[in-house]
Amino acid sequence: MLRTITSVLLTAVLLVASYPKLEWAPLAWVAFVPLLFVLDGKNYKSAFGWSYACGFLFFAGTMGWLVYVTWAGVILLAAYLAIYFGLFGLAWKAFKPLPLEGRLLVLPAAWAGLEFLRTYLFSGFGWVILGHSQYKNLLLIQIADIIGGYGVSFLIMLVNVMVFESMKSAGERIFRARVAVAAILVLVFAYGFWRMASAPQWPTVSVAVVQPNIPQGIKWQERQRPWIVRKTIDMSEPLQAFKPDMIVWPETSLPGIISDEPNLFNAITLAASRLRTPFLIGAITHTGETYYNSAYLISAQGKTVGHYHKIHLVPFGEYLPLRPVLGWINRFVPLEDFASGREYTILQAGPSKPFGVLICFEDTLDDVRRNLVNAGAGFLVNITNDAWFRDTKEPFLHLQGAVFGCVENKRSLVRAANTGVSGFVDPFGRILAYVQDNRHKKTFVEGTAFASIPVVQEKTFYTKYGDVFAWSCLLVILGGAGTLCRKRM
Repeated sequence: MLRTITSVLLTAVLLVASYPKLEWAPLAWVAFVPLLFVLDGKNYKSAFGWSYACGFLFFAGTMGWLVYVTWAGVILLAAYLAIYFGLFGLAWKAFKPLPLEGRLLVLPAAWAGLEFLRTYLFSGFGWVILGHSQYKNLLLIQIADIIGGYGVSFLIMLVNVMVFESMKSAGERIFRARVAVAAILVLVFAYGFWRMASAPQWPTVSVAVVQPNIPQGIKWQERQRPWIVRKTIDMSEPLQAFKPDMIVWPETSLPGIISDEPNLFNAITLAASRLRTPFLIGAITHTGETYYNSAYLISAQGKTVGHYHKIHLVPFGEYLPLRPVLGWINRFVPLEDFASGREYTILQAGPSKPFGVLICFEDTLDDVRRNLVNAGAGFLVNITNDAWFRDTKEPFLHLQGAVFGCVENKRSLVRAANTGVSGFVDPFGRILAYVQDNRHKKTFVEGTAFASIPVVQEKTFYTKYGDVFAWSCLLVILGGAGTLCRKRM
């Protein structure tokens, strides 16, 4: 029993260490091996239980920053997400009778398919997927523009299973399997090298970002609003020297409802006009009784020339799911619902410089990113406020997911975050610049950054067709189940 507990704990620790802030990414390629030895020979109940325990430890270790919003939420979220680990344990037990080649196909497909399902079921949660641990492995992750982030997860789990099988047995069959897996990885890295080496000379857009570092404790205090806007304007003024096509402020950088703060909004439009530079700002807007979390584009003449309303809202943060059933929660935590936007609006930073806005965690959502690119976005802009979660690993986990959106769709990303991480990512996932202090601290510091980033019009396979690979993984699972059923008949 002690050996089993140690192995489960070891897998959870290795996985957590693969993600920020440690980012020992190579560990992910072998992290599951101790757990797979635990599952070997277990019945269905034990396979689910030990895998579930490992998942709970992993999600508690990577998502623990939610305690700054809700203790109960951390426990409930980890308890729910761990189910997907448990289901993988069931898949391991069910598909173990398959021949080696079948296991090497079906088990990684089961993992990738389960990640895909948890990204979309019940509003979805696509953070800390296994592939995200490799966000700095640029040659590897270029394949995501075909198979998506779930495809990268498939490859990592494939290596984990192969290592386990190699430690369990030897022989010609194992040798052939190793050669096949190695060949797949060589092809993947070769594709990454070719993709990056063959990049055309794309046109560029110059953008500046402002990270004002407003403490969450004062951000919504009415008496502080003029100071917050004044500070963000003052930080923006030196950026005029770079002659940017646009200056980007974070989510709700005007801390209030635009119609209720005409003087503050006027101060922003006057600043854009004085600096002769377009501003993209975040604010709350409303139409009648309907409220939106929005981004507004103000022209160099100080005119509002476009807006985007956030489409994918945060459950229990921006709206209450199943309000007729859960409305009693309002007695303890009053929550007014925001409305979802309906249009994937494309804004213009200049002639032939179309962009799409992603508010808050929308830059981690596959479908929102793809829909904006398919609507015509040549680059993407994320405005966010991660101050809720204090100086934890959350902003870096957020960045990981955002990087994959760049690679999948081959689009640059501008990130303006209230407290970080702010900066620029190119279409290959390279981080071009950060807002950081002189000790390279990137969160809970104030500052600005400027970069020229590519504007891309081509559409990748992933952009056009989406998660074909992930859907294929689900079909592979069904195929594996069908094979086992035919064997038992």
